[in-house]
Amino acid sequence: MAKDIREEIMPKTALQLYSIKEIAEQDFYHALHIAKQIGYDGVEFAGFFGKEAIETKKYIDDLGILPAGSHSGLNAVVDKFNETMEYNSVIGNKYVIVPYLSDKFHTADGMKTVAEYLNIASQNAKKFGIKIGYHNHAFEFTIIDEGQRLFDILAKNTDKDVILEIDTYWAVKGGVNPIEYCERYRDRLDLLHFKDISKEGNDIEVGRGIIDFPSILKTSDKIDWCIMEQEKFDIPMEKSIAISCKYMKEIINA
Repeated sequence: MAKDIREEIMPKTALQLYSIKEIAEQDFYHALHIAKQIGYDGVEFAGFFGKEAIETKKYIDDLGILPAGSHSGLNAVVDKFNETMEYNSVIGNKYVIVPYLSDKFHTADGMKTVAEYLNIASQNAKKFGIKIGYHNHAFEFTIIDEGQRLFDILAKNTDKDVILEIDTYWAVKGGVNPIEYCERYRDRLDLLHFKDISKEGNDIEVGRGIIDFPSILKTSDKIDWCIMEQEKFDIPMEKSIAISCKYMKEIINA
């Protein structure tokens, strides 16, 4: 029997460290340890808290946890490009993602400008073995005068090498179906933010909300990392992120 293709490209699970930012701010190594102990395969960084690259590399090597990406502001991939790429290269991270944009870019022209920045960074990052990407919030799904959403304008004007890290929670908040968007950009989904939302519109553990994650997994065979993020918790933080991890492992291995 032929080997199941999905076994060869099985997505891995990661914790976006912003979820436990209060812990990371106090003890960066302990935050990494928590992610590993709970069962995540990797972590997506949201800052390095003043640690030198060689120190961060030692942390993740000691723990046996993988870098699943790094959220870095637009300035980091434009004005501090070499510094950013060198740091991520040292720690073995191959994904650098712009996670937000200031208000001045929240227009069609603004998104085209950002697209140009991302295209240049993407081309230059290849020599470091790094891929550049973009992570959405809700504003990107605003429909402008031409009848297009800002997210689609960004996608249309970026090279296919630029990752589109769709955040499922914010897609719902923006008024779109995350399954539809994952299908539309299935060739650019190396990373996905598995962030669930309750019927009331609040953060909730992955699998306990309204988003159909098994269907999202089926949209693309490009998914390398399923990255859990949660910003607000109704139960103890570590218990919450453990529930999400367990569910993600179950549906990935189903």
